[in-house]
Amino acid sequence: MLRDWRITRSFRIWGRTRHESDWRQIRVVVTPCRNLSSRWPLLRGTCTCWSPNLIAVGEHFAQALFQQLSETPVRPECPVAVVAGRLTDPDRRLAAGGPAVPSPAEVLAHEIGHTAQARRLGLLYLPLVGALTLFREGPYWWNHFENEASLIGLFGGLVEDLVSLA
Repeated sequence: MLRDWRITRSFRIWGRTRHESDWRQIRVVVTPCRNLSSRWPLLRGTCTCWSPNLIAVGEHFAQALFQQLSETPVRPECPVAVVAGRLTDPDRRLAAGGPAVPSPAEVLAHEIGHTAQARRLGLLYLPLVGALTLFREGPYWWNHFENEASLIGLFGGLVEDLVSLA
């Protein structure tokens, strides 16, 4: 089971929020424990911001992201944001002219929103946001951090030449 926790690959992405002027490099690590077939039910298929500079994803997500970027490259000059500011509201997304299901790049934009929260909240980020993130997006006060992450995060593509296989 410890093999599930190993990092199989890592890469860096460009990320910032709508309020920031400068792009930041954020490390993304790929681990089997986040795969769709993981033996870890709470991690299965998840992407998680662990700190202001670190996001963890599964191999399936990384493959889908690289496939999307090979078809539609993303650069800081034309970043990806979450359509209609929500990942999980298909009606709102469709009304805004986007697809009902978010793309991998949109999910990363959402996680980049969480990196800004981690910068702002410091050591309080994981216990506070981690506890409330299980409730996902929605209309209630406990959905604030998820809603905000989807509204503010911008994904600016891969940092060139910084993809590594572990």
